[in-house]
Amino acid sequence: MPRQTRLPRRPIHTANFERPFGVIDIGSNSVRLVVFDGPSRAPVPKFNEKVLCGLGRSLDATGRLDKSGVKLALAVLSRFAALAKEMRVGHFEVVATAAVREAADGGDFVAAVKRRAGLDVRVLSGADEGRISAMGVLSGIPDAEGVVGDIGGASLELIEIGAGATGRSVTLPLGPFRMSGVPAKQRAEVVDAALAAADWLEAARGRSLYLVGGAWRAIARIHMAQSGYPLHIIHHYQVEAAALRDFSRFLARQSGASLAGIPGVSPRRLEILSPAALVLSRLIARLAPSDVVFSAHGLREGLWYAALSSKQRRQDPLLAACRALALRESRFGPHGEKLFRVLAPAFPGEHAAAARLRLAASLLSDISWRVSPDYRADLASRRILLAPLSAFDHPARAFVALAVYARYRGSLEGAEALPGCMLIDQKEARRALAIGLGLRFAHAISGGTAAPLAAVRLVPKGDKLVLEIAPKAAELMAETPTRRLEAFARSLGLRAEIKIKKAKAAAKRKRKAKA
Repeated sequence: MPRQTRLPRRPIHTANFERPFGVIDIGSNSVRLVVFDGPSRAPVPKFNEKVLCGLGRSLDATGRLDKSGVKLALAVLSRFAALAKEMRVGHFEVVATAAVREAADGGDFVAAVKRRAGLDVRVLSGADEGRISAMGVLSGIPDAEGVVGDIGGASLELIEIGAGATGRSVTLPLGPFRMSGVPAKQRAEVVDAALAAADWLEAARGRSLYLVGGAWRAIARIHMAQSGYPLHIIHHYQVEAAALRDFSRFLARQSGASLAGIPGVSPRRLEILSPAALVLSRLIARLAPSDVVFSAHGLREGLWYAALSSKQRRQDPLLAACRALALRESRFGPHGEKLFRVLAPAFPGEHAAAARLRLAASLLSDISWRVSPDYRADLASRRILLAPLSAFDHPARAFVALAVYARYRGSLEGAEALPGCMLIDQKEARRALAIGLGLRFAHAISGGTAAPLAAVRLVPKGDKLVLEIAPKAAELMAETPTRRLEAFARSLGLRAEIKIKKAKAAAKRKRKAKA
């Protein structure tokens, strides 16, 4: 018997986040280890591996866990325990869901995991599973309002969500393994009957539906491929409800063989794809949601989110992630807030959501200096488009990516800008360009440092954008920053003017400010 690998299981405290946070999720279909980095409000998975063990494959037929699935899961869990120890995981959560919860031999499996891998497994109730998954959605979409649907191999959890909290919930036996045992002609009737029993769903009609779970993520990937969607990011992929209902109906009628070979979908997912699609189509018909949003955050992120302090939860996860990235990547230290404030007068009447995205672009405007100048715009855009950032939708992600692309390139020309341009309209693209050109000017005059920014001020006056400069910083305005100021002003429909402030007037204002 392999030597046991014992891992720390401590009360959750913020201080314990100085080391990585690990989660093992023992689901009805997959077993997964995710290791998050430290205490950031927007965690980055440092390690993420899943194995499709199929523990719940034979649950309906036998009432027990699948034998081959148990054998594979024990081997996988031993590996995960050893890896987590090498990664020096600080806090460790090991949870099991519907299959282990409902199987007659679930307790035996938990004991075997303890003997074989040294892991203490917490078996979640259906209510806890749903609540934690919904908290995961909130961690990545803080303003989520509607219903979360989390599908696993054996069950479907539905949870009300809104105002940063969870509400009513229900656990239904509608996981694809269970539905696979129902004759195809009877599946819709079985799903509709189960959904009808959850009477609170009637009051949730017309609200947003947030989808969690590997089977539904696979449907999102197929839909992206079929529709030619330019950005293959599951998190916050938003689809019109009627279109997704019809697409799910189509998938539900397909065999595994007809779906084989679809890029991005594991062959082992194919056996559950059709029943999962049927459940989704009936759920959309029942709820008639205003829209459907796929969430990459679920149970595992919910466990992490529950460990945060209330102060940490109140932070904006997008801006927290941008600040963390800027801290690691900026040349001379992060100063995105100063860039944001310097450019603010050039964008009067800016509403809060627009200002937030301009701040995100400012924070990320110096992340590509390590590579050749010819590739900086492309790298910055790709990093923002593809990074595990949360709390903004795909158009907002594209907007920030384009702004930083323009900061490096000076335009929105080039193939790398095309995916972003496909996700926003021309008006927003022009605004992204203006922000990028503003950042390009600010980095030019400051050399990427913070102090010179305190010596300059932008003042829109009529058809001019006036740059006021303190006398001590006048030498900073050479050819390059002048040219970039002019390009920035043109993007706003203005003419650039440079004004060196008089030393006496500047000193007087300084004395007045101190008084």
